[in-house]
Amino acid sequence: MAYTVGVEVGGTNINAGLVLNNKIIKKINVQTQSNKGKKVVIKNIITAIEKVKNNKKISGIGIGCPGPLDYKRGIVLNTPNLPLNKVNIVKVIKNKCRTRVVLDNDANCFALGEALFGAGKNHSTVFGLTLGTGVGAGIVINKKIFHGRENASEFGHSMINFMGPKDKARIPGSVESYCSASGIMKSAKEAGIKAKTSKEVYDLAVKGNEKARSIFENLGFYLGISIANIACTMDPDIIIIGGKVADSWRFFSKSMNKSMRNHCFLKPPRIVKAKLENTAILGATQLLK
Repeated sequence: MAYTVGVEVGGTNINAGLVLNNKIIKKINVQTQSNKGKKVVIKNIITAIEKVKNNKKISGIGIGCPGPLDYKRGIVLNTPNLPLNKVNIVKVIKNKCRTRVVLDNDANCFALGEALFGAGKNHSTVFGLTLGTGVGAGIVINKKIFHGRENASEFGHSMINFMGPKDKARIPGSVESYCSASGIMKSAKEAGIKAKTSKEVYDLAVKGNEKARSIFENLGFYLGISIANIACTMDPDIIIIGGKVADSWRFFSKSMNKSMRNHCFLKPPRIVKAKLENTAILGATQLLK
């Protein structure tokens, strides 16, 4: 039996899982603590790995991290939501854990996991979108990640409103500006909603707060435009949406679908919510194969 560990590094949380025969048999969540700097984030990644490994012998570690990346050399180049710029995360983790370590974009890992085991397993062209602290995207064609030159599908930083607010990468009116947890919090502040997290905004929507619900409807409008752009660019078989923000699906899916139909020149692809939990963990372990 060959155990592997998959790690999904996000701007808010680090999810790690112990995987055997393509199944997660143990998982753990650790806060990223991005505001505390590089050393703390690296320490938290290692802590998550050690806790989930639980002294078992593993054959390798797959890490999914927001980009842009030099994934071949294992270097985080310039990720806006994490203090890991220029860090060779593969070298750091390999030196600590003494096993094989591979790296790819976290959204690529999500898309690969869904293409192999989830909603995309019966499709040849899969586009994955992750709505979390930021917005990630991954393309999988015939069960292989499409990298382009190196960092294909940094779709979260593509522009959908050039007069819009700037995201953390200083791109005005990007998909991430409207369709992420950080975008939700900005909209909540503008609406006068007192909430510390996007989950609190969601909870208000569940309770019937109209301002909170309108935030998710607006998110759906911009997400629909984004999906129309994806459809016109690559016409995938399926678009799969995951991440914590996707838990608010019931509040944004109607406006998303309406906006997508209104802005899409082509017949829209199938759009679904991710089937699996912690898909990026599974996808990250597939990088080892």
